Amino acid sequence: MKFSVIRSASPYNIILGRSGLRELRAIPSTLHAMMKFPTPRGIATLVTRAATVLECRKREEEQLLTVDEDELTDRTTLDKEKIAPPTKEIY
Repeated sequence: MKFSVIRSASPYNIILGRSGLRELRAIPSTLHAMMKFPTPRGIATLVTRAATVLECRKREEEQLLTVDEDELTDRTTLDKEKIAPPTKEIY
């Protein structure tokens, strides 16, 4: 497995894609914030710190809120040309 080392502020220690997880034969659980994988000495369990999980969730929520606000402003700025004229009522 090849790794790229990046100097950046991030709440993550490592980012593994599906192929990396498959190569490690790892079973991740986002609900329990842990990952298990086999080693020559048995099953290894990695458990994250609760503070890290909360920080990641907080950043994710902040990003979602800014995206939602941008979409909302795009939807509310309708020109008169974009609004369809009323149709005739048929009795």
